[in-house]
Amino acid sequence: MKLVLRQLELPLDYSDADLLQAAAQRLRSESDQIRSIVIIRRSLDARPRRVSPVFIVSAEAVMADSFNLPARLPKDVELFKEAEEVNSQTLRPARPAAQRPIVVGAGPAGLMAACHLALVGLRPILIERGDQADRRRTVVDNFWRNGAFNPENNALYGEGGAGLFSDGKLTARSKDRPRIRTFFETLVRCGAPRDILIDAEPHLGSDVLLKVVANMRRLIEANGGETLYNTTLTDIICENNAIIGIKCGDKELPCDTLILATGHSARDVYHLLQAKKASLASKPLAIGIRLEAPQTQINLAQYGRFAGHPRLKPASYRVTRRPENNARACYSFCMCPGGLVISCASEDGALTTNGMSYSGRDSIWGNAAFIVPVEPEDFADPAFATSGNELAGLLFQEKIEKAAFAAGGGGFVVPALMLADFLAEKVSDALPANRSCQRSKPASFDTILPDFVARTLRHSIPPMLRELGSINTADCLVYAAETRSSSAVRILRDDSGQSPTLRGLFPAGEGAGYAGGIVSSAVDGLKAAEQLVATLI
Repeated sequence: MKLVLRQLELPLDYSDADLLQAAAQRLRSESDQIRSIVIIRRSLDARPRRVSPVFIVSAEAVMADSFNLPARLPKDVELFKEAEEVNSQTLRPARPAAQRPIVVGAGPAGLMAACHLALVGLRPILIERGDQADRRRTVVDNFWRNGAFNPENNALYGEGGAGLFSDGKLTARSKDRPRIRTFFETLVRCGAPRDILIDAEPHLGSDVLLKVVANMRRLIEANGGETLYNTTLTDIICENNAIIGIKCGDKELPCDTLILATGHSARDVYHLLQAKKASLASKPLAIGIRLEAPQTQINLAQYGRFAGHPRLKPASYRVTRRPENNARACYSFCMCPGGLVISCASEDGALTTNGMSYSGRDSIWGNAAFIVPVEPEDFADPAFATSGNELAGLLFQEKIEKAAFAAGGGGFVVPALMLADFLAEKVSDALPANRSCQRSKPASFDTILPDFVARTLRHSIPPMLRELGSINTADCLVYAAETRSSSAVRILRDDSGQSPTLRGLFPAGEGAGYAGGIVSSAVDGLKAAEQLVATLI
């Protein structure tokens, strides 16, 4: 008999014996009645109300034959049930596809879609405008050191997508547990540590992601798929409102099913889709800044006197502020403990910021975006609708990114200020020499950010940091601007996963406007692949 026990509390220094004792106590049985027990979920509870942080775990216990199951199970104990899995190997289409499906974009959504299609025998072609991860890393490192920009192969384009140079967080609010599990199992199969299967807030880091995405490519190719890098989608060939092929420069590839997973930075793709009469819609987004604080202060704020304990990883945080006093809502996003602030760009003359970390999260700084919601009404100005209302949000973002580039003096130097200077609406030359983003310089954020965004940030950040406690405003820096937390455009799709006006087009991932982050993008890509397969059954 196997049981699932939830909400078991274990001390920071727990051992296997502590787990066994906690399970026996919950079951009101002797420990020798438990033949084996393994943790299946683990999270940390470090709330101030506790005397010390504790791990909250769920575990699967195999009971001895002599164990008598009580008529009424104790709280948070249930009989084990096999989880429903999305098993690619059992979903082979009833007939082969007339043409090989094409997946455009090798970010989380595109890689997971191509993996699924390859595993069900459809021999997909995966196309990516950037390079393979290892070669891409060299180019991006040069960009960060010297500002040398490659418009097709950069921190936003290439194998692994924008998420390759990010914090590598694998958290998700999605309730689609079977597909999340399938994605995590695929990552582990491709070299990710097995801890991601149990940690509530799993993290890989860019150094680990580099190896994992390369192995995902090899998995696709080993199962009949094909990968084409440095290959940019330039046209979609349509006939009678259906896809019949694509062009990549001079190269033409026939296809009648296309998974489009190009991410939200490939703005040229939105313009192409608009020209092809695909259904698009404007959607809300968020704009703000990156705030960098000493990681030791963040640890102290979250862990108190237990900060520095060897079982405690660099701490993260999440804070929100409701709208008040002529200020909008504000919230932290994509917090990177022990991480770096980086410059990103997908076009010359414009820049945005992001946060990233390596698997060790060993930087002395932690950073997070502090962003303000932006509604379509905010870019209703005709100046932002020269390409149609559905793309107005793109122009809104571009205006801010061009202003950030200009404020940094060109060369993709990031505008930066001490937080105290930003709050006081002044610019001084004081920046710490050991800041994480070295290619940064003081500049006024008021020439970059819309007034309502700057006003909200100045109003909201001080009380948000006070809520955390132990973070000294005088030690914090801010960088501008954070513009690409989500897509400004949604590519509409129907219940079959296809564009209602362009059959055969399956929009997926962040660029489609239905996901945000590595996990939700991968899940959306997997779902798009399943929907494509369903058209063949």
